[in-house]
Amino acid sequence: MPADTFVADYLGRRPVQIRGASPRSKLLSTPRLQELLSVRPHWTADNLKLILNSRPVLGEHYLDEAHADRPKLADPRKVQLFLNMGASLVGDHVEEIDSSVRQAAAMLSEQFAATTGANVYCSFEGIRAFASHCDLHEVFAVQLEGEKTWQIYENRADAPVEALEGPDAQATIDRAKGPVMMTVQMQPGDLLYIPRGYFHDALASTSASLHLTFGVAPLNGRYLFRLLEQEAIKSPKFRSYLPDGRGDRTQLRAHLDELAEAIGGMMRSPLFETLLSNRQRALVMREHPVDLHDRRNLDYYAATGQRAQVDWRPEGAFLRHQRGEEPLGAIGEPIEWALEQQAFSREQLQTRYYWLSEDEAGRLIDLVTRAGLFVAYEPTLE
Repeated sequence: MPADTFVADYLGRRPVQIRGASPRSKLLSTPRLQELLSVRPHWTADNLKLILNSRPVLGEHYLDEAHADRPKLADPRKVQLFLNMGASLVGDHVEEIDSSVRQAAAMLSEQFAATTGANVYCSFEGIRAFASHCDLHEVFAVQLEGEKTWQIYENRADAPVEALEGPDAQATIDRAKGPVMMTVQMQPGDLLYIPRGYFHDALASTSASLHLTFGVAPLNGRYLFRLLEQEAIKSPKFRSYLPDGRGDRTQLRAHLDELAEAIGGMMRSPLFETLLSNRQRALVMREHPVDLHDRRNLDYYAATGQRAQVDWRPEGAFLRHQRGEEPLGAIGEPIEWALEQQAFSREQLQTRYYWLSEDEAGRLIDLVTRAGLFVAYEPTLE
Protein backbone atom coordinates (compact mmCIF):
# COMPACT_ATOMS: atom_id res chain seq x y z
CA MET A 1 0.00 0.00 0.00
CA PRO A 2 1.49 3.39 -0.94
CA ALA A 3 2.15 5.61 2.08
CA ASP A 4 0.03 8.44 0.69
CA THR A 5 -2.93 6.06 0.27
CA PHE A 6 -2.57 4.93 3.86
CA VAL A 7 -2.43 8.51 5.17
CA ALA A 8 -5.40 9.65 3.07
CA ASP A 9 -7.72 6.68 3.63
CA TYR A 10 -6.81 5.07 6.96
CA LEU A 11 -4.59 7.15 9.28
CA GLY A 12 -6.71 8.16 12.26
CA ARG A 13 -9.86 6.92 10.52
CA ARG A 14 -10.20 3.14 10.37
CA PRO A 15 -8.23 -0.07 10.87
CA VAL A 16 -6.60 -1.90 8.00
CA GLN A 17 -4.68 -5.14 7.48
CA ILE A 18 -1.80 -5.00 5.01
CA ARG A 19 -0.83 -8.46 3.84
CA GLY A 20 2.55 -10.09 4.33
CA ALA A 21 5.92 -8.72 3.39
CA SER A 22 8.87 -10.91 4.33
CA PRO A 23 11.18 -8.04 5.47
CA ARG A 24 8.61 -7.12 8.15
CA SER A 25 8.56 -10.63 9.59
CA LYS A 26 12.36 -10.51 9.94
CA LEU A 27 12.29 -7.54 12.30
CA LEU A 28 12.54 -9.93 15.24
CA SER A 29 12.58 -13.70 15.75
CA THR A 30 12.22 -16.05 18.70
CA PRO A 31 15.99 -16.81 18.77
CA ARG A 32 16.74 -13.08 18.67
CA LEU A 33 14.23 -12.39 21.44
CA GLN A 34 15.89 -15.06 23.56
CA GLU A 35 19.21 -13.28 23.03
CA LEU A 36 17.65 -9.98 24.06
CA LEU A 37 16.20 -11.53 27.21
CA SER A 38 19.78 -12.17 28.33
CA VAL A 39 20.33 -8.38 28.45
CA ARG A 40 19.15 -8.53 32.04
CA PRO A 41 19.45 -4.87 33.11
CA HIS A 42 16.71 -3.98 30.61
CA TRP A 43 14.12 -6.38 32.02
CA THR A 44 12.76 -4.56 35.03
CA ALA A 45 9.14 -4.72 36.16
CA ASP A 46 8.46 -1.77 33.84
CA ASN A 47 9.82 -3.55 30.76
CA LEU A 48 8.83 -7.19 31.25
CA LYS A 49 5.32 -8.31 32.12
CA LEU A 50 3.67 -11.70 32.34
CA ILE A 51 -0.06 -12.03 31.68
CA LEU A 52 -2.04 -15.16 32.51
CA ASN A 53 -5.67 -15.38 31.37
CA SER A 54 -5.97 -11.57 31.16
CA ARG A 55 -4.53 -11.08 34.65
CA PRO A 56 -1.07 -9.60 35.25
CA VAL A 57 1.32 -11.73 37.26
CA LEU A 58 2.58 -9.77 40.28
CA GLY A 59 6.23 -8.80 40.09
CA GLU A 60 7.03 -10.52 43.37
CA HIS A 61 6.46 -13.86 41.63
CA TYR A 62 8.98 -13.43 38.80
CA LEU A 63 11.47 -10.73 39.87
CA ASP A 64 14.71 -11.45 41.69
CA GLU A 65 15.68 -10.09 45.08
CA ALA A 66 16.42 -6.38 45.35
CA HIS A 67 20.00 -5.14 45.37
CA ALA A 68 21.11 -1.84 46.84
CA ASP A 69 22.65 -0.62 43.58
CA ARG A 70 19.94 -1.63 41.07
CA PRO A 71 16.20 -2.27 40.74
CA LYS A 72 14.70 -5.76 40.78
CA LEU A 73 15.21 -7.64 37.53
CA ALA A 74 13.24 -10.44 35.93
CA ASP A 75 14.57 -13.84 37.05
CA PRO A 76 14.83 -16.05 33.91
CA ARG A 77 14.04 -19.22 35.89
CA LYS A 78 10.87 -17.74 37.37
CA VAL A 79 9.83 -16.32 34.00
CA GLN A 80 10.23 -19.78 32.46
CA LEU A 81 7.92 -21.29 35.06
CA PHE A 82 5.10 -18.95 34.07
CA LEU A 83 5.71 -19.49 30.35
CA ASN A 84 5.36 -23.24 31.02
CA MET A 85 2.00 -22.46 32.61
CA GLY A 86 0.90 -20.65 29.43
CA ALA A 87 1.49 -17.06 30.50
CA SER A 88 2.04 -14.49 27.75
CA LEU A 89 5.27 -12.51 27.81
CA VAL A 90 5.22 -8.79 27.02
CA GLY A 91 8.57 -7.09 26.47
CA ASP A 92 8.41 -3.30 26.38
CA HIS A 93 10.76 -0.80 24.72
CA VAL A 94 12.53 -3.38 22.59
CA GLU A 95 13.74 -0.49 20.41
CA GLU A 96 16.19 0.35 23.20
CA ILE A 97 18.11 -2.91 22.81
CA ASP A 98 17.66 -4.02 19.18
CA SER A 99 18.94 -1.95 16.24
CA SER A 100 16.53 -3.32 13.60
CA VAL A 101 13.51 -2.58 15.75
CA ARG A 102 14.94 0.83 16.60
CA GLN A 103 15.34 1.69 12.90
CA ALA A 104 11.69 0.83 12.24
CA ALA A 105 10.59 2.86 15.28
CA ALA A 106 12.68 5.82 14.09
CA MET A 107 11.05 5.64 10.66
CA LEU A 108 7.57 5.81 12.19
CA SER A 109 8.66 8.60 14.54
CA GLU A 110 9.94 10.64 11.60
CA GLN A 111 6.83 9.99 9.50
CA PHE A 112 4.35 11.06 12.19
CA ALA A 113 6.37 13.49 14.39
CA ALA A 114 5.69 11.21 17.34
CA THR A 115 7.20 9.36 20.24
CA THR A 116 7.41 5.71 19.22
CA GLY A 117 8.01 2.56 21.25
CA ALA A 118 8.04 -1.12 20.35
CA ASN A 119 6.65 -3.95 22.48
CA VAL A 120 7.00 -7.66 21.69
CA TYR A 121 4.25 -10.16 22.58
CA CYS A 122 4.83 -13.89 22.89
CA SER A 123 1.61 -15.82 23.50
CA PHE A 124 0.26 -19.34 23.18
CA GLU A 125 -2.76 -20.92 21.53
CA GLY A 126 -6.11 -20.45 23.24
CA ILE A 127 -4.75 -18.42 26.17
CA ARG A 128 -5.83 -14.79 26.08
CA ALA A 129 -3.37 -12.20 27.36
CA PHE A 130 -5.39 -8.99 27.29
CA ALA A 131 -9.14 -8.56 27.48
CA SER A 132 -10.84 -6.11 25.13
CA HIS A 133 -9.33 -2.65 25.42
CA CYS A 134 -8.39 0.42 23.42
CA ASP A 135 -4.99 2.09 23.19
CA LEU A 136 -4.13 5.73 23.78
CA HIS A 137 -1.89 5.83 20.69
CA GLU A 138 -1.79 4.60 17.10
CA VAL A 139 -1.02 0.86 16.84
CA PHE A 140 1.06 -0.80 14.11
CA ALA A 141 1.20 -4.55 14.84
CA VAL A 142 3.53 -6.80 12.83
CA GLN A 143 3.04 -10.57 12.98
CA LEU A 144 6.47 -12.21 13.22
CA GLU A 145 5.83 -15.91 13.85
CA GLY A 146 2.74 -18.12 14.13
CA GLU A 147 -0.76 -16.76 13.67
CA LYS A 148 -3.04 -14.58 15.73
CA THR A 149 -6.71 -13.71 15.42
CA TRP A 150 -7.67 -10.11 16.17
CA GLN A 151 -11.18 -8.80 16.72
CA ILE A 152 -11.83 -5.10 16.26
CA TYR A 153 -15.14 -3.71 17.45
CA GLU A 154 -17.43 -1.11 15.91
CA ASN A 155 -17.39 1.43 18.70
CA ARG A 156 -14.47 3.74 19.41
CA ALA A 157 -13.46 5.86 22.38
CA ASP A 158 -13.30 9.52 21.37
CA ALA A 159 -9.60 10.53 21.37
CA PRO A 160 -8.77 8.90 24.76
CA VAL A 161 -5.84 10.23 26.78
CA GLU A 162 -6.21 8.12 29.94
CA ALA A 163 -6.88 4.41 30.39
CA LEU A 164 -10.15 3.42 32.03
CA GLU A 165 -9.37 2.00 35.48
CA GLY A 166 -11.21 0.68 38.51
CA PRO A 167 -13.04 -2.52 39.48
CA ASP A 168 -15.79 -2.02 36.88
CA ALA A 169 -13.49 -0.84 34.05
CA GLN A 170 -13.61 -4.09 32.06
CA ALA A 171 -17.37 -4.41 32.35
CA THR A 172 -17.69 -0.80 31.14
CA ILE A 173 -15.44 -1.53 28.14
CA ASP A 174 -17.35 -4.71 27.26
CA ARG A 175 -20.62 -2.78 27.28
CA ALA A 176 -19.17 0.07 25.23
CA LYS A 177 -17.22 -1.80 22.52
CA GLY A 178 -20.23 -2.86 20.44
CA PRO A 179 -20.38 -5.74 17.94
CA VAL A 180 -17.36 -7.08 16.07
CA MET A 181 -16.56 -4.87 13.08
CA MET A 182 -13.80 -7.01 11.60
CA THR A 183 -11.97 -10.24 12.37
CA VAL A 184 -8.37 -10.34 11.17
CA GLN A 185 -6.25 -13.46 10.83
CA MET A 186 -2.64 -12.33 11.09
CA GLN A 187 0.14 -14.36 9.45
CA PRO A 188 3.91 -13.71 9.45
CA GLY A 189 4.69 -10.48 7.63
CA ASP A 190 1.17 -9.06 7.98
CA LEU A 191 0.77 -5.57 9.39
CA LEU A 192 -2.33 -4.41 11.24
CA TYR A 193 -3.03 -0.74 11.85
CA ILE A 194 -5.51 0.20 14.59
CA PRO A 195 -6.24 3.92 15.18
CA ARG A 196 -6.31 5.24 18.72
CA GLY A 197 -9.53 4.45 20.57
CA TYR A 198 -10.74 1.38 18.66
CA PHE A 199 -11.61 -1.46 21.05
CA HIS A 200 -9.91 -4.74 20.16
CA ASP A 201 -8.58 -8.03 21.49
CA ALA A 202 -6.42 -10.85 20.12
CA LEU A 203 -5.85 -14.58 20.59
CA ALA A 204 -3.07 -16.85 19.31
CA SER A 205 -4.48 -19.34 16.80
CA THR A 206 -1.36 -21.51 16.51
CA SER A 207 0.69 -23.19 19.24
CA ALA A 208 2.76 -20.02 19.66
CA SER A 209 2.56 -16.49 18.31
CA LEU A 210 5.14 -13.72 18.24
CA HIS A 211 4.23 -10.20 17.21
CA LEU A 212 5.68 -6.73 17.56
CA THR A 213 3.57 -3.65 18.22
CA PHE A 214 4.75 -0.13 17.53
CA GLY A 215 2.91 2.50 19.55
CA VAL A 216 2.96 5.91 17.84
CA ALA A 217 1.91 8.99 19.83
CA PRO A 218 2.03 12.49 18.29
CA LEU A 219 1.45 15.46 20.55
CA ASN A 220 -2.19 16.12 21.38
CA GLY A 221 -3.96 19.25 22.56
CA ARG A 222 -3.18 18.47 26.17
CA TYR A 223 0.44 19.44 25.52
CA LEU A 224 -0.63 23.02 24.79
CA PHE A 225 -1.31 23.59 28.48
CA ARG A 226 2.26 22.63 29.37
CA LEU A 227 3.69 24.98 26.76
CA LEU A 228 1.24 27.72 27.72
CA GLU A 229 2.29 27.50 31.35
CA GLN A 230 5.96 27.69 30.36
CA GLU A 231 5.34 30.84 28.32
CA ALA A 232 2.63 32.48 30.44
CA ILE A 233 4.69 32.42 33.63
CA LYS A 234 7.13 34.85 31.97
CA SER A 235 4.43 37.55 32.18
CA PRO A 236 3.70 39.43 35.45
CA LYS A 237 -0.01 39.08 34.60
CA PHE A 238 0.16 35.37 35.29
CA ARG A 239 2.52 35.62 38.25
CA SER A 240 0.24 38.06 40.09
CA TYR A 241 -2.19 37.01 42.80
CA LEU A 242 -5.78 36.49 41.72
CA PRO A 243 -8.49 38.82 43.06
CA ASP A 244 -10.57 37.40 45.90
CA GLY A 245 -13.77 36.03 44.36
CA ARG A 246 -15.50 34.81 47.51
CA GLY A 247 -17.82 37.80 47.68
CA ASP A 248 -18.17 40.32 44.89
CA ARG A 249 -16.69 38.60 41.83
CA THR A 250 -16.47 41.68 39.64
CA GLN A 251 -12.70 42.06 39.96
CA LEU A 252 -12.07 38.32 39.54
CA ARG A 253 -14.22 38.21 36.41
CA ALA A 254 -12.41 41.20 34.92
CA HIS A 255 -9.04 39.66 35.74
CA LEU A 256 -10.01 36.33 34.15
CA ASP A 257 -11.19 38.14 31.03
CA GLU A 258 -7.82 39.88 30.80
CA LEU A 259 -5.92 36.59 31.22
CA ALA A 260 -8.15 34.82 28.70
CA GLU A 261 -7.41 37.53 26.16
CA ALA A 262 -3.68 37.19 26.86
CA ILE A 263 -3.80 33.40 26.45
CA GLY A 264 -5.70 33.72 23.18
CA GLY A 265 -3.14 36.17 21.87
CA MET A 266 -0.32 33.92 22.99
CA MET A 267 -1.73 30.87 21.20
CA ARG A 268 -2.32 32.84 18.01
CA SER A 269 1.18 34.30 18.00
CA PRO A 270 3.90 33.24 15.53
CA LEU A 271 6.18 32.63 18.53
CA PHE A 272 3.87 30.01 20.05
CA GLU A 273 3.51 28.28 16.68
CA THR A 274 7.29 28.14 16.28
CA LEU A 275 7.84 26.79 19.80
CA LEU A 276 5.21 24.10 19.27
CA SER A 277 6.68 23.14 15.90
CA ASN A 278 10.11 22.80 17.52
CA ARG A 279 8.64 20.49 20.17
CA GLN A 280 7.25 18.30 17.40
CA ARG A 281 10.62 18.23 15.67
CA ALA A 282 12.31 17.29 18.95
CA LEU A 283 10.00 14.26 19.35
CA VAL A 284 11.45 12.56 16.31
CA MET A 285 13.71 9.62 17.12
CA ARG A 286 16.96 9.77 15.17
CA GLU A 287 19.43 6.96 14.66
CA HIS A 288 23.07 7.86 15.31
CA PRO A 289 25.26 4.78 15.72
CA VAL A 290 28.60 5.21 17.45
CA ASP A 291 31.56 5.05 15.05
CA LEU A 292 34.72 4.20 16.98
CA HIS A 293 36.89 5.15 13.99
CA ASP A 294 35.38 8.62 13.54
CA ARG A 295 38.05 10.95 14.90
CA ARG A 296 37.21 14.12 12.98
CA ASN A 297 38.15 17.50 14.42
CA LEU A 298 35.34 19.57 15.91
CA ASP A 299 34.50 23.13 14.92
CA TYR A 300 34.94 25.26 18.07
CA TYR A 301 33.77 28.79 18.77
CA ALA A 302 34.76 30.98 21.75
CA ALA A 303 32.80 33.88 23.22
CA THR A 304 34.29 37.34 22.65
CA GLY A 305 32.67 38.88 25.71
CA GLN A 306 30.32 41.13 23.75
CA ARG A 307 26.85 41.28 25.25
CA ALA A 308 23.72 40.03 23.51
CA GLN A 309 20.37 38.56 24.44
CA VAL A 310 17.35 36.86 22.92
CA ASP A 311 14.13 38.86 23.11
CA TRP A 312 10.96 36.77 23.11
CA ARG A 313 8.07 38.62 21.52
CA PRO A 314 4.68 37.45 20.21
CA GLU A 315 5.93 37.89 16.66
CA GLY A 316 8.93 35.65 17.37
CA ALA A 317 12.44 35.49 18.86
CA PHE A 318 15.00 38.23 18.07
CA LEU A 319 18.72 38.44 18.79
CA ARG A 320 19.58 41.87 20.16
CA HIS A 321 23.27 42.81 20.10
CA GLN A 322 25.49 45.89 19.84
CA ARG A 323 25.14 46.06 16.06
CA GLY A 324 21.35 45.80 15.99
CA GLU A 325 18.86 42.95 16.09
CA GLU A 326 17.89 40.04 13.86
CA PRO A 327 14.88 37.68 13.72
CA LEU A 328 15.72 34.11 14.73
CA GLY A 329 12.76 31.99 13.67
CA ALA A 330 13.23 28.41 14.87
CA ILE A 331 16.75 28.91 16.30
CA GLY A 332 15.77 31.11 19.26
CA GLU A 333 16.22 28.42 21.92
CA PRO A 334 19.51 27.05 20.54
CA ILE A 335 21.03 30.51 20.24
CA GLU A 336 19.94 31.40 23.79
CA TRP A 337 21.81 28.31 24.99
CA ALA A 338 24.88 29.27 22.93
CA LEU A 339 24.98 32.73 24.51
CA GLU A 340 25.32 31.11 27.94
CA GLN A 341 28.50 29.23 26.89
CA GLN A 342 32.08 30.42 27.11
CA ALA A 343 32.77 28.15 24.15
CA PHE A 344 30.97 25.47 22.18
CA SER A 345 31.42 23.34 19.09
CA ARG A 346 29.05 23.12 16.17
CA GLU A 347 28.85 19.38 16.77
CA GLN A 348 27.93 19.93 20.43
CA LEU A 349 25.19 22.32 19.35
CA GLN A 350 23.77 19.78 16.91
CA THR A 351 23.96 17.02 19.49
CA ARG A 352 22.05 19.05 22.06
CA TYR A 353 19.51 20.35 19.53
CA TYR A 354 19.51 17.32 17.26
CA TRP A 355 16.42 18.49 15.42
CA LEU A 356 18.25 21.44 13.89
CA SER A 357 18.84 21.11 10.17
CA GLU A 358 22.33 21.66 8.76
CA ASP A 359 21.17 24.97 7.29
CA GLU A 360 19.78 26.16 10.64
CA ALA A 361 22.98 25.23 12.49
CA GLY A 362 25.01 27.04 9.82
CA ARG A 363 22.79 30.10 10.08
CA LEU A 364 23.25 30.20 13.86
CA ILE A 365 27.04 29.99 13.58
CA ASP A 366 27.08 32.64 10.87
CA LEU A 367 24.88 34.96 12.90
CA VAL A 368 26.88 34.83 16.15
CA THR A 369 30.24 35.20 14.37
CA ARG A 370 29.03 38.00 12.07
CA ALA A 371 27.66 39.85 15.13
CA GLY A 372 31.07 39.52 16.81
CA LEU A 373 29.74 37.38 19.66
CA PHE A 374 31.89 34.31 18.94
CA VAL A 375 35.06 33.59 16.97
CA ALA A 376 36.38 30.30 15.63
CA TYR A 377 39.31 28.86 17.59
CA GLU A 378 41.34 25.70 18.12
CA PRO A 379 41.43 24.53 21.76
CA THR A 380 44.66 23.12 23.19
CA LEU A 381 45.09 20.52 25.90
CA GLU A 382 47.45 21.41 28.75
